[in-house]
Amino acid sequence: MVHASQLAQQQTQAYTAAQAKEAAAVVEHIKHVQARWFACAADAEAAIAEYEHRGQGRRGRRPQSWRYHVVHYRVVADTRRTRRARRGRPAKTDPPPTEAGSRLAVEIEALSNSAEDNGWTVLATIVSAETCADSEILQVYQEQNTTVEPGFRWIKNPAAISPV
Repeated sequence: MVHASQLAQQQTQAYTAAQAKEAAAVVEHIKHVQARWFACAADAEAAIAEYEHRGQGRRGRRPQSWRYHVVHYRVVADTRRTRRARRGRPAKTDPPPTEAGSRLAVEIEALSNSAEDNGWTVLATIVSAETCADSEILQVYQEQNTTVEPGFRWIKNPAAISPV
């Protein structure tokens, strides 16, 4: 394994950009979640299970959770004003009609990206360590410009190795 500071810088920038993009999606999700009203706490708990992706996915797909954030949900008992049942002006002594129910409160936490995890590349070669240094092997590998290598340039970046 070889550590490259330039690669680490690229990975840090990519992580920061992806986290910022997901943060915008998380804010929209929170607006949607907090706008929902539930008649009972059981419905709110079912919605939490759906939001935390413990429930069944949609259209046969597995549900995806947030990649760069941790989202915590909790049920909050609340009341809201409702429409009056009768027409006309209410009496001054009548209290405004309210309805008891539940809503969800959401707390988010951004996951941190440890800097020491960035910049590592796996090298698999038959060249011995005494013959050539790891950094030289990496540089030669990334600078190959034969006719076949440009077609495989997608494999020369960390995204191809990161699922491993």
